[in-house]
Amino acid sequence: MRQYRRVYDLEVNVAYEIKPFENGVLMALASLTYALKKSPGFDSSALDAAAKFFVDIPARGCSDGDDFDAYEWPLSVVQRSVADIEKLLENKGN
Repeated sequence: MRQYRRVYDLEVNVAYEIKPFENGVLMALASLTYALKKSPGFDSSALDAAAKFFVDIPARGCSDGDDFDAYEWPLSVVQRSVADIEKLLENKGN
């Protein structure tokens, strides 16, 4: 069983150290997701369904273990609620 810790309210494998580029990409993705989900008339459920589709049917080479964890991580950001992303942005990613 893997051990996890919380980073940006997302579960991350303890053995993996997040790189600055990855932090930037995740914060950019969270910001874009937030802006989209707050936009009037935006179909948030369609975005969530698309992300879920790609989690359920992972890309080749991304379906097992750590590879799946890394693949699924940004997709889980897209599926976060507006309230979760607001907390993340208020805490500046901490």
